[in-house]
Amino acid sequence: MSPDGNRIAFTSNRDGDYEIFVMDLDGTNLQQLTDNDDFNSSPAWSPDGNIAFSGDRDGDFEIFVMDADGTNLQQLTDNDAWDWAPAWSPDGKLIAFESERDGDLEIFVMDADGTHVQQLTDNDGDDGAPAWSPDGKRIAFSSDRDGDGDFEIFVMDVDGTHVVRMNQKGGLADWR
Repeated sequence: MSPDGNRIAFTSNRDGDYEIFVMDLDGTNLQQLTDNDDFNSSPAWSPDGNIAFSGDRDGDFEIFVMDADGTNLQQLTDNDAWDWAPAWSPDGKLIAFESERDGDLEIFVMDADGTHVQQLTDNDGDDGAPAWSPDGKRIAFSSDRDGDGDFEIFVMDVDGTHVVRMNQKGGLADWR
């Protein structure tokens, strides 16, 4: 949902491939923001109204950001691994995301301009779906790090320390 609570951003394949759209909460004013043959997904609103998303324009998924009207597209990540599921910090200064840079999914964080990428998790399981706490001090995420194939919810400090399991089985992280 947009910062003002009036619009939603979402992914749809209504034109034959996956694109990012926005519309008012009542379903009116539909606007397609991306238009290419690539897969675009995981839109996330910044506190100031920009939209980060994942797209596979170079053969693997990278993180992009654009204005809420689809203009001023900028690619924030550029590597051979998948970068996916961007999540803005409440102050808009950082973006957490999941990436396969070390061979499995881990949580990373970067400045909102794509600089200063930092890996926060490092284990043999998959860590994904980062979600910021409202105060911006912690990140919740889902992980199958215990190797049993089930995902549990974990919370860590924004620097990757003090990781705590919050439940026993099943679920994706969400602070709402």
